[in-house]
Amino acid sequence: MRARALAFAYRFSSGVRVSWASSTAFATLGTAVVTLLVLPLLDVLFDVLMGSDLSAPDLVRTGYAAALVALAVSVASGVVGTVATDRMLGVFQEVHTRRRLDVAYWLSVAVVPALLAASTATVAIGVVFALSPLHDVGALGRVITLAAPTIVCGLLMGIMAAGVGVNLPDPYLGATIIATFLPLLTGVIVPLEQCPTWLQALAHLVPVSGTLTVLDAPAAAVPALLGRDLAVAAVWAGIGLAVTRRAVTRLRQGQRTDTI
Repeated sequence: MRARALAFAYRFSSGVRVSWASSTAFATLGTAVVTLLVLPLLDVLFDVLMGSDLSAPDLVRTGYAAALVALAVSVASGVVGTVATDRMLGVFQEVHTRRRLDVAYWLSVAVVPALLAASTATVAIGVVFALSPLHDVGALGRVITLAAPTIVCGLLMGIMAAGVGVNLPDPYLGATIIATFLPLLTGVIVPLEQCPTWLQALAHLVPVSGTLTVLDAPAAAVPALLGRDLAVAAVWAGIGLAVTRRAVTRLRQGQRTDTI
């Protein structure tokens, strides 16, 4: 048991070091400023302005929701980007042909994206709080608390997008689809309870929708909403892992000749 734990820790730490070394976020000062400051603020600003045009009932809530969705999307996109790089280097295929499910690998590819996304989310959330007219500390505390399950959902969505990407011509397509539709399907601009019934039903199948509902929900409803989000995200991740496993099986049987 101790040997397995040490092997797990070694694989995890090695993956984190490689992921950090290959990250371009801190390549130059300009890159860091754009990555950590400019892009997240522009994302939040766009959603707030869109909410204003659509007469959203609470623009502060829209800003916080936009920051949380951007956090999830950043983590998912970071996981997809890291996996895409590993696929080009042959690392991804090596890992998944050796082990049916390497938890250490998936956790390691999420660490750097999660750290970077948390940094950008901190800036975005801080700006929304600073510009809000009421400076509601309670609402700020709730948003900060929701960052943790949002990161987990982002990781699981990233696993799905990266796993499905092994059968797509563009490995980044899954992340692009998530970034495009997640703000709409989670109620960023307008709360889901004010959306059409069909959209509310569809939102139950999308991670982070329950997390954003928590922004306006009573305390008693919080566990169920977060539990639903994590369960749905876990199903998404399971789909990605199943697709990856199927690709490995076809590779071993000679039905697939390209690398995964």
